[in-house]
Amino acid sequence: MVVSAAASLAAVPESPSAAAVKPREHFIALDSLRGIAAIAVVLFHIGDFGWIAGIPVFRACWLLVDFFFILSGFVIATSYGERLAQGYPKGRFMALRAWRVLPLHYVVLAVMVLLQLVLVGPVLHERHNTEEFWRSLFLLDAFRPHTGNWYTPVSWTLAVEMVLYVLAAALFGRGRIGVAVAVLLAAAAGWCLWTGTNLPGFGSLMQRGVLGFSLGVGARALHVRFAGKASAMAVTVAEVVALAAIVWVLASVRTSSAAVLAVDAVFLPAVLIFARDGGLVSRALHANWVVVLGRLSFAIYMTHLFIVISLNRGLPILFTALGRTDLIVPGRPTFGLTSVEMGQTAETALTLLVLALVPLLGYLAWRFVEEPARRWSRERHGRPAN
Repeated sequence: MVVSAAASLAAVPESPSAAAVKPREHFIALDSLRGIAAIAVVLFHIGDFGWIAGIPVFRACWLLVDFFFILSGFVIATSYGERLAQGYPKGRFMALRAWRVLPLHYVVLAVMVLLQLVLVGPVLHERHNTEEFWRSLFLLDAFRPHTGNWYTPVSWTLAVEMVLYVLAAALFGRGRIGVAVAVLLAAAAGWCLWTGTNLPGFGSLMQRGVLGFSLGVGARALHVRFAGKASAMAVTVAEVVALAAIVWVLASVRTSSAAVLAVDAVFLPAVLIFARDGGLVSRALHANWVVVLGRLSFAIYMTHLFIVISLNRGLPILFTALGRTDLIVPGRPTFGLTSVEMGQTAETALTLLVLALVPLLGYLAWRFVEEPARRWSRERHGRPAN
C-alpha cells in the first residue's frame, strides 16, 4: 500500500492549481534532502533502540530542525522575497503561509487530545498540564527556552516559523534598514546560543529559528550572486564533502545550544551546493521515492510521533497482558520506544516497521489535510504570480 501510494504521488506530482503557483526555481535535491532529514528526525525520536536508531549520528538528529529553518529561509526568500519587496500583499502572504502549516497542526492537536482522553488519562493515569494545551493552541511554545509539550511535541517549530513569517513580511523590501535589522537579530541569536543565554520571549528555540532563517535568506542571495556554471564532477565532489561534513558534525557534537552553531556551519554550504542540483548525488535525489519523501516531509514530521508515542505507551500494556513483564523497562520511560527492551534484533525489526508506517501516515495526512488546505488557501487568498 505504501509503494502504490508513493507511486501514484510521484506519477501525478502536482495539480494544475499547484503548478500555477510554483516559484521560478524548484529545488528538487533540497526537497528530497528535507524528506531524508524528516526520516532522520523520526529515528531520533525512536530513541537509542536497536541497531539503526542507536547509531550515534541519529542521536543528534534533533539538530536537523535547524536545517529545516535554513531551508525555510532559502525557500521563502526564493518564492516571496522579490514579490514582498515589490508590494505583494503582506496579509495574503501571511494567510498563505498560515494555511500551509496550521491545519495539520490543529489536527495533530485534536488527535493528541483524543489520545489523552481515551488511553493516556483513564488507562495509564498519566496527566498532562492543561497549560501545554493552551500553549499549543495559541502557538506560544516559540517563546519558551526549551522544548516540551505533550499535545504537539514538535509544534514549537511551527510557532517559531509563524514569527519568522511576520519578520519576513516586515523586513523584505525595507532596503538597508531591513538588512540591518535582520543582521542584528541573527547576530543576537548567534551570541545567545554561543553563551547559552535565554532571554524572556527570545529563548533558544526562537534563537535557533531566527539564526537559521536568516542564514537561509543569506544563502538565497549568495545563490543568485554566484550562480555560475560548474562542472558536474566539481559539484559532485562538493556534494559528497557536504554530506560527509554533516554526518561528521552530527556524530561529534554534544547536546547544547552552541551545537546549533556547529551544524549551521555545515548546513549552510550544503544548501548552497545542493541548490545547484548539478551533481551525481543530486541526480540520485531525483529518484521518485526520495522525491515523494520530500513532498511528504512536513506531514511525516508532524505525525510520526503518533506512532512512536502510541507504541511507547501501548507496548508495556501489551506485554503485561502477555505475561512478559520482563520486557518492560522500570519507571515507564516516556521517550521514544525505550519503555521496552526486546533485544537488538527485535528492536531493529520494530524500528523498520515504524519507518514503513510513518510515510503511510504522512501520505494520509498530506492527502486529506495538508494538500486540501493548501489548495483551498490558494483559491481563497489568490495565487501569487510567478
